[in-house]
Amino acid sequence: MRHWHPQSPNIMLIKQSQQSLIQVTQNGNQSRLTTCKSIAPLKLINPRTHNPYCSVILSGYGGGMVEGDHIDLQIQCDPNTTLYLGTQALTKIYKTPNNIPSTQTLTGSLDANACAAILPDPIVPFANSIFHQKQNWHLEPNACLILADSHTSGRRAFGEHFDYTQYISNITLSTPERPILIERYHSEPAIHKPNLTGTFGNYDVVFNLFIAGTPNEPRYTHLISSLQNTLAPHIQLPRTTGNTPHPPGDLLLSYSQAKPQLFVIRALSKNVESLTPLYQAIGNAIAHPSILNDNPLTRFSR
Repeated sequence: MRHWHPQSPNIMLIKQSQQSLIQVTQNGNQSRLTTCKSIAPLKLINPRTHNPYCSVILSGYGGGMVEGDHIDLQIQCDPNTTLYLGTQALTKIYKTPNNIPSTQTLTGSLDANACAAILPDPIVPFANSIFHQKQNWHLEPNACLILADSHTSGRRAFGEHFDYTQYISNITLSTPERPILIERYHSEPAIHKPNLTGTFGNYDVVFNLFIAGTPNEPRYTHLISSLQNTLAPHIQLPRTTGNTPHPPGDLLLSYSQAKPQLFVIRALSKNVESLTPLYQAIGNAIAHPSILNDNPLTRFSR
């Protein structure tokens, strides 16, 4: 693992920006974490495994983010590397009595032929909480990104249902030529409650999966084909008996080849457990030898 030298100009930049940093480098047939710097409240865990990919788990010191917490993480995947980035558990966003948001910024760069599976657990915004998230990812030719973004309506077990103050998530994916995804999500339940405006209905979890890559690149092609074949039986078409519509299931999902460089899956579920078929499909897809050759999502199937 690389240690920053005091005279290095890079360390001065990181100190000034207070930015956490992950850099993955290819070493023979293995991708390894060669640079790691974490700034509280973020804690980075790099499990020691014999897998060919690099595994990094995002964690913290208090079980979630409190008012004013800020995570700013830069992720650099060098050429030909493979990274799995996950979380230890659901990310809890605690209440913000002074209306100071908890914020998270992820800036990622995938060099040529790099592959990153960014699959954190859903975010759980508690009542009276404010959360702002920004993600910017840049992909060089033949790079492949699997990016999940999901959150719940709050702690239903405690009677919370869209009782947070504000939830904002902005995601941008780009290639050297142009942006291929600009996703803007802004929820403010006090103004428009999501379940009353038709966005959520009776559902409590929203899950989005974005797969970006180069058309006809084998890993990108495999991911799309695998997910389409596995998830097709779970696509529910509207059905009625006479004039009575059938009630929707616990999981509603759709997928689309939005453009040649982008495949999108969107899902609504009654709870996190109802996402199990989706997690199983993603886990099986990324377990292909050309990607991770391992399934780090098996815990979601238990």
